[in-house]
Amino acid sequence: MTASCGNTQEEAPDRLPVITEILNDTNSAWYLDPASFPDQREILPIGVFGTEKEDITAVEVLLGFDQFDNITGKAGRDGIHDFAGEYFDFVCRPTANDSARIETIKNMAGMFRREGDRPPVKALVIAGDPASVIAFEDLQELIRAGNLRIVAISVLEAGVDKTLDYVRRLHSERNKRITVGVIASESSLALDAYDRLTKEVEVVFQGFTPDSLPSLTNPLYPLDRELIRAYHFDYSRSGMNYRGSRYNPGVMEVNSSENAVRYAVTSMVSQLLPGSHPPLKYILTGENTFSRYPGIILEQLTFLRNFRQNNRYIYRHLIDPKVVLINPGEEAAGILYQALRNDRLAAFRTTPSCVRIHSAEPLDLSKYPLLNVCINH
Repeated sequence: MTASCGNTQEEAPDRLPVITEILNDTNSAWYLDPASFPDQREILPIGVFGTEKEDITAVEVLLGFDQFDNITGKAGRDGIHDFAGEYFDFVCRPTANDSARIETIKNMAGMFRREGDRPPVKALVIAGDPASVIAFEDLQELIRAGNLRIVAISVLEAGVDKTLDYVRRLHSERNKRITVGVIASESSLALDAYDRLTKEVEVVFQGFTPDSLPSLTNPLYPLDRELIRAYHFDYSRSGMNYRGSRYNPGVMEVNSSENAVRYAVTSMVSQLLPGSHPPLKYILTGENTFSRYPGIILEQLTFLRNFRQNNRYIYRHLIDPKVVLINPGEEAAGILYQALRNDRLAAFRTTPSCVRIHSAEPLDLSKYPLLNVCINH
């Protein structure tokens, strides 16, 4: 803003009215009083905010994370989970089509105050891509404006930042051009969640939705008959449903997450066949399902590098011999660990970790062995 009489003031950033409401309107249901925070913040839980059920994968990653020495804080595994003894609150709030930005800000800010028996959180990990895209900057502004001293980390941004770090440090020269692959949910791609990457490096996108498995008749993820051999599907343990020949079926549909991963990796690499593209060097596993199958991703890439038709390697020139997988959840976990230590917010409890879930829909926890041990509904 500019003051009168020729005197100027520093330009104030635009701020959403909802942020002012949360910080100043004591009559608002969303009012947040920083003075109400407990003095001993280290005992508070770590919040994880998701917009889809699969976002609870971020909690599983935190529970199993071991990349630091818990005594010195330096990088290096010590055999002890880095967040051992921490408590976690996972809140899942799907984004609505109307007023999604405002509602998301309110829902995330709600984790900063006590609600019933749930205490405020000392840190917030945003696991849902839509929440990161539409409201992460607003959340950061809320924390700054209120001097809340809360650590906020976006899983999406952590993955993108790590990818750009690799690109800038190792591939800035013209003769070192590479391609980055991004496997993400359709909703994330529709929001241009990874737009920052495309400004600095060549990117190939592959959408994936766990609830829509590929088939010959799936309009979103159709099986290509010409690629059936390249998919390298595992037909054991009912991993595929088909009628007729495996390589010329009348009906075929994927029936396992592992085969869906093989399909997505092959489909992504096949996008590089037309035209001239630098080799695929990094894959950012933005969709939660893929973070659980790094072995299958690398196995499929090796298979494709060695795949031949008519005595000719089809994909070898498109895939770097040493593709690097970037797991955004792990990158966010590393940032969170260091932030908690630097701000002296780590709990360092000797008791087991505890996880509480706040979700309107029931979650399938059978895929998360660590969560099954720590869960407390």
